[in-house]
Amino acid sequence: MGKDQAKTYVITSAQYNGLVNKDFLAGLEKYCSEHEAELLVLPMRGKNITQDMMDPLLTEYLHQTSFKMGTKLNDKIKVHNYPILPQMIDPSTGLARFPQSDVSTIFASPKQRLKVVPNSNNTLPKMLMTTGAVTRPNYNTDNRQGIIADHDHVYGAIVVEIADNVHYHYRQLTAQKNGPFVDFGVKYSGKETEKAVLEALILGDWHTGDTNAEVRKATWEMIQEYKPRRIVLHDFFNGHSVNHHEKGKLGSRARAAREGRLSLEEELKMNSRELYAFAEVAGENTEIALVASNHNEFLDRYLEEVRFRDEPHNAALGARLFAAMVEEKNPLQVGLEMCGGVPKNVKFLERDQDHKVRGWQLGAHGDQGANGARGGIRGIENAYGKSVTGHTHTPEILRDTYIVGTSTDLRLDYTSGPSSWMNTHAMLWDNGRVQLIHIIDGKWRRT
Repeated sequence: MGKDQAKTYVITSAQYNGLVNKDFLAGLEKYCSEHEAELLVLPMRGKNITQDMMDPLLTEYLHQTSFKMGTKLNDKIKVHNYPILPQMIDPSTGLARFPQSDVSTIFASPKQRLKVVPNSNNTLPKMLMTTGAVTRPNYNTDNRQGIIADHDHVYGAIVVEIADNVHYHYRQLTAQKNGPFVDFGVKYSGKETEKAVLEALILGDWHTGDTNAEVRKATWEMIQEYKPRRIVLHDFFNGHSVNHHEKGKLGSRARAAREGRLSLEEELKMNSRELYAFAEVAGENTEIALVASNHNEFLDRYLEEVRFRDEPHNAALGARLFAAMVEEKNPLQVGLEMCGGVPKNVKFLERDQDHKVRGWQLGAHGDQGANGARGGIRGIENAYGKSVTGHTHTPEILRDTYIVGTSTDLRLDYTSGPSSWMNTHAMLWDNGRVQLIHIIDGKWRRT
């Protein structure tokens, strides 16, 4: 099939002398049969360099790529057989410079890692992805590195949907130890399938007022199709009317005034309307959780610094919200109730409030690390274990730590230079596994 034609690949890896997880392989075969996909299995080293036997069940799927060039799936994504040692703690180490020339790259590893590499100044970033494995762990567990590798071993694969020579969609399949995995609402258990329930849809930072219209439309499609039990919103309030980063910047504030973005009341009304829009599309039985986030807290800082006293257009509302904050009420919640109302199924999470679903921490934004330090994916992992956070606008996967992207335009007034921002949401399914879903040019899957 030519590269200009639609095609689907499912890419996983296998260790030499490793036993196949037969239930997971059966599920992958079922998936490929239903989606007319090609299964590619990338070989990896076993316990040591002397092991060179591959399970015969995988013979027809083994894929050998060119060491120097790799194998292109289309002009913008390829599979590379760089010999990553399977016991490496972070398989992305040293590889960020390999996805060059605007080409995302998939590497074989028994771990699933996703790392975004900024690309030029005006194009989408490139992705560095590792696959997960279809074989059971095969490590020397008499040493520290082998014990860690055994613990971090993931039964998984990457789905790549090729649309044409340059466009593609991709997402991870992550299986339970006994083989079942979920993709877009269908659970594959060996040769059997059943409907899966979307426990939570965690959205890329929403930033009401700067939300991209195509991302919003794609999000509505996801909600209508999968009917999540919960929707989790990061940075729902943008805070452009009270942005402390623009304090003293006359040009920026003049442009904001021209665009009607300086009124706190109007911004809160806009946020109220957006919450009711979520409630309408999701239904009254869906919980909508607003995670305490740094942009939401722009309002707190605005009130603490009493900046409304110098802004006649915001003074009256600011004074009322200041009084509410003194009474230890959530000023954003109070402001929304004053300026349009809040749907009954909306929940406001406080800082340091856990919100766990299927063992995953969904209540942290990701901007705060331990002991007042800035957040970072390794610090987030150490603090929360399994988690889905936001804040960076850059999706990432490190073991059981997932970060979503942004729901805004990928270029805003305050951004310049190479960017790793992406429009990425996360889906937490009822089997306890998470998928990152990337929205590319308004599309979140090949149609």
